Amino acid sequence: MKHWIYEKILLLVAGLLLLIVLLWALIPSLQTTTFLYPALGSALGLSYFVLKQHLEEVRLFKELFSSFNERFDRMNGPLFDILECPLEQELSNEEKKLLFDYFNLCAEEYLYYRKGFIYREVWQAWRNGMRVFSDCPRIRKLWEKELAANSYYGFKLPCGCSSQ
Repeated sequence: MKHWIYEKILLLVAGLLLLIVLLWALIPSLQTTTFLYPALGSALGLSYFVLKQHLEEVRLFKELFSSFNERFDRMNGPLFDILECPLEQELSNEEKKLLFDYFNLCAEEYLYYRKGFIYREVWQAWRNGMRVFSDCPRIRKLWEKELAANSYYGFKLPCGCSSQ
């Protein structure tokens, strides 16, 4: 909802200002400066607050986006190395440690998405990337075991049938 408001803020402000002017013009008892000025001031103040809030959230998004991508970039090569290993090969302790870090990263991304700080398009792209790893039986087995502990903020494994 808030992303919709942010996208339509100028239209919403114009509509609110128009409503105030129409009320002032059409209702004789409101045709005073004691109605008009505070109403316009309140509308403009609310608009300023919403725009300022949006700017702060964009800054937070950029910070989160950069941080998450930087963390993934450090894991990227070794994660793809795990995909290249034979399916019957056991995961090493070092690979498990890397995967736990990756699982935590995915859960954090999900948490911030669920709280509205990560845009849907970005989350969908990240989920598509997670699917590459969750489709690997070696990784999926460990990931499912970890998720059974319910310690990943409600995150669930991405699969072709999920709509999370």
